[in-house]
Amino acid sequence: MSRLAGGFAHPAAAILRVAALGCALAVAACGGEAPPAPGTETGAESNAGGSAVRASQGGDAGQTAGGVAIVTGPTGPLDTSGWVIQPPFYGVGDEPFWRLDIVDGWFSFKRSAMRAIDEPMVQPTKDGEADVFQSGSLKIVVRRDACMTGGQPAEIAAEVTYDDIAYVGCIFPAPAASVATSPEATSVVQGIASVDACLAKLGQPALVTGIAPRQDGATMSVALRARNGTVYECGADASSGEILYLDPMEVGAQAQWMTRMRFLRDGVTGTAPCEKGEEVRAGDQVLGRMLADSCRF
Repeated sequence: MSRLAGGFAHPAAAILRVAALGCALAVAACGGEAPPAPGTETGAESNAGGSAVRASQGGDAGQTAGGVAIVTGPTGPLDTSGWVIQPPFYGVGDEPFWRLDIVDGWFSFKRSAMRAIDEPMVQPTKDGEADVFQSGSLKIVVRRDACMTGGQPAEIAAEVTYDDIAYVGCIFPAPAASVATSPEATSVVQGIASVDACLAKLGQPALVTGIAPRQDGATMSVALRARNGTVYECGADASSGEILYLDPMEVGAQAQWMTRMRFLRDGVTGTAPCEKGEEVRAGDQVLGRMLADSCRF
């Protein structure tokens, strides 16, 4: 039987719990009613400036301290033997971009330009063949179904509901420690179809030095640096891969987003082999490698 160890307490929860209990004790001594902990409101969103601290997985959701519900991580191992996909795994989606990770026994849900929403991992219920994780403010449905996100196919689909909004995307096995999981790597996964279209249009080996969505993700801008040092900005339709423009640029005139990475697409060769860097993967597929600064191209 496969099991996932739990028992991790989220740092933010620990701080709020101590503060709230202290406040409750102090007020109780004076015969008053404890106010909410500073900066928090029961039921408020974490990205709205304050969040309720919820109990989950073996805890009592009705237990509160100073009017604030207590968050605890899983109180024991989770039985993962019947899950659609074995943890660790992560989910991604676009329009708008979102990502779901598992961090020390917690779900961490991120959206563009928003604070992460963290809720404890729980044992899922079954809805037909789907796993349904209901954890605090997050409802996560994972089912085996053909899926596509950022031009990458997957075998498992996901729907994350937060604040009555459903975010649809795909689930992938979590990469190994030697695999890049940075924001830059995520942007590669999301924009790999546009990267391939731009490299094909350029017609020569090049590093990808930046990727940026435009027009709410309808188009993708890709920054390239050829082996001779010439830099280009390429624009591609995110759905069809149609090239909208490919313009050379003056070195030093690049915007900041155009110099954020040194990604070498799988199949593009450099001038010398270099293993210093991390693989970028989408599920089991190796997309390429983030080259270290010491690697020549």
